[in-house]
Order: sequence, then C-alpha cells, then structure tokens
Amino acid sequence: MLHSQEYQSIIEAFYEAKDNQEIQGVLEHLTYFLGFRHFAIGHHVDLLSPPSTSFGISNYTPGWLSEVFHEGYYMDDPIHFLCNGRNTGFIWPDPHLLNRLNERHRHILERGALRNFRAGYTIPVHLPGEYSGSCTFATPLSGDISREVLPAAFYAASHAFEAMRRQARMAAGLSVACPPEITPRQREIVLLLGQGKSYAEMGDILGISRNTAHQHCKTVFRSYGNIQRCNLIARVLFDGLASFPEMLRKH
Repeated sequence: MLHSQEYQSIIEAFYEAKDNQEIQGVLEHLTYFLGFRHFAIGHHVDLLSPPSTSFGISNYTPGWLSEVFHEGYYMDDPIHFLCNGRNTGFIWPDPHLLNRLNERHRHILERGALRNFRAGYTIPVHLPGEYSGSCTFATPLSGDISREVLPAAFYAASHAFEAMRRQARMAAGLSVACPPEITPRQREIVLLLGQGKSYAEMGDILGISRNTAHQHCKTVFRSYGNIQRCNLIARVLFDGLASFPEMLRKH
C-alpha cells in the first residue's frame, strides 16, 4: 500500500494543500483509501477556547459532534486519554486498553458505538514544546480494521498533522522555523530512516559503522528538537530537504 501510486499521490497532496479545506479534502480521500469511514485530527486542547496555534478538523457526523459538545465528552475523551504516554498507534476498542479507562470513558465509547463509531486506529502526536495531538481513523464495523493498512495510516498521519500545523501557525501570524542545515551524509541517513532501516542496515548500505549511523541520526533528531521519527520524516519532506519518491526508493 505504501508504494501504490494512489497513496503516493495522497501524501504529495498534503504538501500542495493551500488551506484547511484542501487538507480536509485530502484527509477524506485518505480515510476512504485506507478503508475507514471517519477521521479526526487535531490538538488535545479545550475546544471551547482553543489556543490560537491549535487546530482540529474531522468529518464526524453532525449528530455525534452535537452530542460531544452538549454532553462535554471532549473534556473526558477516552481516545485522547489513551494517547497519554504513547508514541505508537493503537487500535480501539482493545480489552487491554479498556482496563485503563474509567466509567465516564467507557460511557463515551458506548455512545460513540451507537453513533457508528465502533472501532478505530489512533496515532498520537507529541512534539516537544507544542500541544499534544492525535489523528484518528474510525469505522462503523467492529473488527473490520486490516492491520495491513496500519503502517500507511501511521505514516500519513504525520504528514497530515504537519500540514495542519503549518496552516495553523500561518493563520496565527507565526512563522514556520527555517529548515536546519544538514550534511549530504545526514540527508542519506534521513532517507534511510524514512525507509524504516535499522542503524545496522544504514551502516551496510552507506559503508559506515552502525555506531556512526546512529550518531548521524542523533544529530539530525537534535536539529529538529528531538521529535519522533515519523514526525521528523514529515518535517524533512515539508522543508524540502528530501522528496517523497526518494524516501520510497528501495535499496
């Protein structure tokens, strides 16, 4: 799926989107391509008085959104709660995750299921110095999530979040930080990071030691504020330091 032409076109469309409406259109396309029905992406902030640099969009049904606001579910969102302390995506509902929820959380999930939000996949986003957030894909059918689509959903979520993040900063009158300077070798390392290579594999491909590859990676991560790997890849691509076709090129 990661190498399909349609998927690559969707990712590239995030770079070309000029406003939130266009980003929402790309997210709609992505959601159905992945086999889901609904999406929600944004920061975990007070929805009644959100900070100027925060954002949030979804294609949730009007009935569910009305209930969420009227009943104050957004203050006790169980999915946001499960994002705390997690850097990896997770499928819900999951018996192991449900054990962490309180009665209010469970009630909200039950109400969502009645509104045809019965299952989903959520990717937490934690950027140093910024509001935490997430990207969720939901489906009306329990047990209908193919694990084959999860890597594509996880990768795409970072690009969608970065596209929204940049739009929000510009709308608030804030600039986007200039790209850091990286060496040609560090650029090669970033491309291999995007392909999911281990430090040992990077070393074999580039003819350097595993430790040297690791040190290059640490330098690049520090230059971007020690963000997560998937967020780093999205940031590098949006900054124009590498291209998506390069990132998908196999070694």
